[in-house]
Amino acid sequence: MKTQFDIVYRVVLKILVTMAAVGYIIFLIGESTSITDESTFSVAMMYVLFAVFALAYFFLWKNAFISGILLIAWYGLQWILVLWVWDDADMTIVLGMPIFVLGILSLIYGIRQKRLSSSQN
Repeated sequence: MKTQFDIVYRVVLKILVTMAAVGYIIFLIGESTSITDESTFSVAMMYVLFAVFALAYFFLWKNAFISGILLIAWYGLQWILVLWVWDDADMTIVLGMPIFVLGILSLIYGIRQKRLSSSQN
């Protein structure tokens, strides 16, 4: 049975990830680089990262555990890209940290829900 804490936790998590999604979209608009304008690997990877984030956002509404894993993987992929592809994008590691934290919180929520559902059976 879900407690009041679980309900509030999930709502706050959804609000925070939605705010991150809005910020991410504003960032992409600010970059104003279309995937059709420049077909470089770094630009394509920027959109791949966004696709991973969008997939994690979708799963946040369905399965918070998978969403948490995807958000953490998103941050790991961002580290890989900053170290080996994007030469001047060190600040994106700092800007991506809140999404990493949201991934951890989502993963914790998903684990908690799995434990609650298995204890009810």
